[in-house]
Amino acid sequence: MSILLVLGSLLIVIFLLNKQAFIQMPSTNTLLVQKLSNARWFKNEWLSGIFLFFINALLFSVAVSLFFLLGVLNIPFLHLVIMLLATFVSIYLWIAIHNAGNKGKRERLIMSTIGSSFYLFLLLTFIYMIANLGPGTPENDTFMAFIGLLFALYVSFVALVTCFCITGLTKKQYRI
Repeated sequence: MSILLVLGSLLIVIFLLNKQAFIQMPSTNTLLVQKLSNARWFKNEWLSGIFLFFINALLFSVAVSLFFLLGVLNIPFLHLVIMLLATFVSIYLWIAIHNAGNKGKRERLIMSTIGSSFYLFLLLTFIYMIANLGPGTPENDTFMAFIGLLFALYVSFVALVTCFCITGLTKKQYRI
């Protein structure tokens, strides 16, 4: 599992270093980008930030629900496909939200701060859960709970940084 986390982190770093090339992937002609660009409420950085917050919450909830569903089913390695798919969908939606807005640097930072704060809340929740782990019993393995929470902490931190970098720190390039 740690090899997958390191490999995934390496891919995210490569992506963030070359993000300007990837920002061009969802063109401005896609339905989602056009709908968001034409929506009046999306031009407000506070409302678009709240929208990004709820999109992040929805994506996280769907991914966690699918993990619980996969816990019932006994299909090996399908959870890795779900994690990879959730990552690609999240990055694609963040890029689409970035491409939909005609916001200045300040407005992008406000939207990104509000939207990526969902992952900050998750990060703080996981830190709280690690700090309040109860003593181990034969039925409750505290070490494995700690390892799981440490992975969750790491993933939420990477999602926080990636969402903030894509939606807030990437310069808008206008196409001719």
